[in-house]
Amino acid sequence: MPTPPDPTGRRPARVPGAVPLLGHAIRLARAPLAFLDAQRRYGDVVEFRIGPRPAYLLNHPDLVMALLTGPGGRFDRGEIFTKSRPLFGNGIAVADGTHHRDRRRVVQPLLSAARLPGYLDTMAELATARADSWHHGQRIDLNAEMAELTLNVVAATLFGRPLPAGAASVVHHALPVVVAGLGRRAYGPAAAFLDRLPSAERRSYHTALSDLHGVVDALIDADPHNAALTHLSAGADRRQVHDDVTSLLVGGSHTSGAAAAWLFILLARHPELRRRVREEIRRVVGDRPVEPADLPALVLTHRVVQETLRLYPPIWLFPRRTGSAVELGGHRLPPGAQIFYSPYALHRDPRWYRNPGAFDPDRWDPQRHPAPPRGAYLPFAAGVHGCPGGDFALAELTLLTAAVTAAWRVDPVPGSRPRPMAAATLGPAPLTATVTAHS
Repeated sequence: MPTPPDPTGRRPARVPGAVPLLGHAIRLARAPLAFLDAQRRYGDVVEFRIGPRPAYLLNHPDLVMALLTGPGGRFDRGEIFTKSRPLFGNGIAVADGTHHRDRRRVVQPLLSAARLPGYLDTMAELATARADSWHHGQRIDLNAEMAELTLNVVAATLFGRPLPAGAASVVHHALPVVVAGLGRRAYGPAAAFLDRLPSAERRSYHTALSDLHGVVDALIDADPHNAALTHLSAGADRRQVHDDVTSLLVGGSHTSGAAAAWLFILLARHPELRRRVREEIRRVVGDRPVEPADLPALVLTHRVVQETLRLYPPIWLFPRRTGSAVELGGHRLPPGAQIFYSPYALHRDPRWYRNPGAFDPDRWDPQRHPAPPRGAYLPFAAGVHGCPGGDFALAELTLLTAAVTAAWRVDPVPGSRPRPMAAATLGPAPLTATVTAHS
């Protein structure tokens, strides 16, 4: 049984099952999604343990929005962002405070709604070219195909050219190694010793980290005076530009690639819905390649993207840290407290979604269902640290879905059991799929 909330309102309910010294770390490591999804039964604010330290999980949209959009200075981004600096440096992905404000003002225009139309043609062309590269009956590594495509979309739209041959594959294989290494160094029991003692893990981690930075440097050096890099360079040194390009290229593409892989898995599980999507695409697009002008008419396709992001939001857990004592949900939390919210758990809350575990794109039809409350759907976070590329990602995923579904049926190979991998992003485990041409 959970410890009940303190009657004074100073302490939320405590999640049961904490182990001395380790807290709930073992349960979080073994089944993090199930652990987070189970905590709403204990209240809208619950206390759990990461090692011996208390942490707090918010389970209500209003509280999450207060966390994300309240007065500045009450919360910073938390420890995991600091621990991610070996990859992102001082880039927009991990920056905080005034530095984040200043870099966001520089980066945001590159992803603004005004620039999006100029990117759409490139998105559509790259998605069509990837689909055209397959042949009937081919088995593909679904994760790798989607990751490499979304990497090249970011590189080509923002920085003027796709990555050099083989570079996208380098990122796809190196990034999981780096992410796992960052996690061990942030929360692992041997974090203090991982980079002090020689080991295979240390060599693998640092090699992968070097490989990723090498890809970013090669992209910058290929055309250092293109418009985006010139824009990022204003008032910034080479290191800062490198860090922001890493944030945009690696951070932005990895999340979209994970979502795209899930999208085709979910359509394969629901053949009648896949048929409806293809009928919409044939009606709107016909036999020609998909074009940006098709986006407004691809209503069901867009809802498929929305629903995929609901069930499998690429970033499934976000931290914050209190700068001073704060009150949330009637509970007083101390300075330096770690606070988390989980889009995965919020998106599966039956208070806001009927039959929340079902894949039902029609739930986004306003004629059938009311919209969920603000804060109950956060695939791109919100507030000053919300993803600046949300509209970019939605357009990219809709065009990709249309380009692939127009020509191919994508099905996991028989016997495969797609399952979520809760690493830095919520992508599926490595999966082989067969592409079958429509007759």
